[in-house]
Amino acid sequence: MRSLTVAGPAGALHIVDHPATGAHPAAGAHPAAGAHPSHEALPVVLVHGMVGHAGFWEAPLAHVAGRRRAVAIDLRGHGASEPPSDADYAPSACAADVLAVLDALALPRVALVGHSYGALVALAAAAAHPERVARLALADPPRDFTQIPAEVQALHFPPYLAALEADGWRDTALATFNEALAGSTPATRETVLARVASTPHDRMLGMSRRLLQFEAVNALDRYLAAPGARAHAILAPSNAWPQSLHVLRPALTSVVLPGTSHWLMLDAPTAFAAELEAWLDAA
Repeated sequence: MRSLTVAGPAGALHIVDHPATGAHPAAGAHPAAGAHPSHEALPVVLVHGMVGHAGFWEAPLAHVAGRRRAVAIDLRGHGASEPPSDADYAPSACAADVLAVLDALALPRVALVGHSYGALVALAAAAAHPERVARLALADPPRDFTQIPAEVQALHFPPYLAALEADGWRDTALATFNEALAGSTPATRETVLARVASTPHDRMLGMSRRLLQFEAVNALDRYLAAPGARAHAILAPSNAWPQSLHVLRPALTSVVLPGTSHWLMLDAPTAFAAELEAWLDAA
């Protein structure tokens, strides 16, 4: 494993890079039954969600890195990555960071994994450059809030954003994250709430605004329209809204990990890593 910094469009980006260490079939060798060597060497790039950092992927990194290169990115303003001077945390802006990392590491084509807000970032990157994303895995992606009826949006979104703009914004943020932590382990709750308590205001507000504005289903449609595009969702049990992506687009295959919260890779790291690797290896 190596920790390094690469240049991004809005500042330095920190990444954790695990090289592949496992043996791959030699040229002309016959793979074992059930193996899919065309995917064994495909690098995987992981993008954390709001208030997270690359360390949230510790278990999946350890699980997949033995057989394929695995890279975890600190999003702009998170972990050890620099914040943007213009406070732009839009999925499209963060997607430009992901693509910059792929360029810096000379990775022309990858499996891209995103959790929560990072799933929107992954969607934006995959929609913009589907030729670079062989497989797209969405870990408990947010619902598409733009698909909520306009009258419901008008009733709930402005007061919520106003509360995030007010002096007591962190209480509002903590309440929101507590709701998403339903079903979590105590360790996950402690980890996530500590991150919420230390996240700067501009990051929380900027991402929350963009979360409500991002047309996730349109991005998914653009990616899935590309030849050979493959997308899969690994979900917590609570992800069952009418606006959930797998509900809106059944072409997005999905699996539910029981007994998990929104941070399913922290609650059930072994099960999450196994599900991710199985899907990466699937024909």
